[in-house]
Amino acid sequence: MVYDSSKKNSNEYYNLEKHGGVLSVDLGALYKNYKDISSFASNSITSATVKDNGYGLGIEKVTKTLYSAGCRIFFVSHLSEAIVLNDLMRPRKIIIYILNGLPRNSIDDYIKGEFRPVIGSLEELDDWVNYNDEISMPPIALNIETGFTRLGLDPKDLNKVASIIRDKKNISISLIMSHLACAENTNSNMNIEQLNVFKKTTEIFPNVTRSICNSAGLFCGKSYHLDLVRPGISLYGGYEDIFKDITIRPVISLYSPIIQIKEVSKGTKIGYGATYEFKKKTLVGLISIGYADGFIRSLSSNGIDKYGASLYIKGIKTPIVGRISMDITAVDLTNIPDENCKRGELVEILGPNQNIDQLSKNAGTISYEILSRLGSRFKRVYSD
Repeated sequence: MVYDSSKKNSNEYYNLEKHGGVLSVDLGALYKNYKDISSFASNSITSATVKDNGYGLGIEKVTKTLYSAGCRIFFVSHLSEAIVLNDLMRPRKIIIYILNGLPRNSIDDYIKGEFRPVIGSLEELDDWVNYNDEISMPPIALNIETGFTRLGLDPKDLNKVASIIRDKKNISISLIMSHLACAENTNSNMNIEQLNVFKKTTEIFPNVTRSICNSAGLFCGKSYHLDLVRPGISLYGGYEDIFKDITIRPVISLYSPIIQIKEVSKGTKIGYGATYEFKKKTLVGLISIGYADGFIRSLSSNGIDKYGASLYIKGIKTPIVGRISMDITAVDLTNIPDENCKRGELVEILGPNQNIDQLSKNAGTISYEILSRLGSRFKRVYSD
């Protein structure tokens, strides 16, 4: 269950003496999101992207919940993440793909962990296929460049790739993948162009699992789902406002306590740069959260008489005033009842009144950035 501020209304409930806030993770919602996405993409295998410590929510709790929901294929970015995940999940049998390819001098670790590199260049492929003809090598994935202009093999090289692998008895391909550049805009011509390039260029590998669909790609249409989908942010509650065909449940809530309240006079300026000036006598709450916690500065007020993004106390808006600093954010408590204007009162950053999509929109960014930057100084509380 995500935090209920009507029942738990002070930092004493969470023993926050050592922390600047509480990040609640609803593992039950994570479980249901995976199940519903799997049902929605019912003709495909549903994997899970768990890079960056499970998008910052805790790799162990996240992956074990996803495993219990039926997930057996996981994507991470780096070898170090794969090693941690592999150790945490023993003795469970899972498949781990490493998205950032094959670093130099790393093949021994890939073999030991049975990790599958996502090969994105001929140089990486050459390192892999020429490592040792006498031992069994883990299967590989091929990442194909279809227009994203990021990691990926040039489609023109796939005949060469097929020829190289055909001559190697101990090398096999388990997945061919690409990545959509504009999936959040379902009307973008780029989506269908990439899909067509991908389907055409992968015909040379007719029996290999294909994947082009991340979270945003899920709502581009069933034709994008192919054999395997790779949701990430949607598992963790992102795109809650975008999905129409399935319900994405919020997975996190975030609250931070008021640590000091002060009354300021008309004409007082606040924060670095003195960017906000009070037009009347105002009660101000100072909250124990800042950009060091991933609460980015673009949420600050952006003018001498303009509020920043709104936070909430008991469902009532309390706007940010002045610039967000490294550890402190100030809010205007004018509309908050007196009984809630007190030290230790928890302020909702993410919760029933504001989800991660709404906060990221107010910050001028994307939910991925907000979620992945939530810092280690929050106390993390997990519920089923």
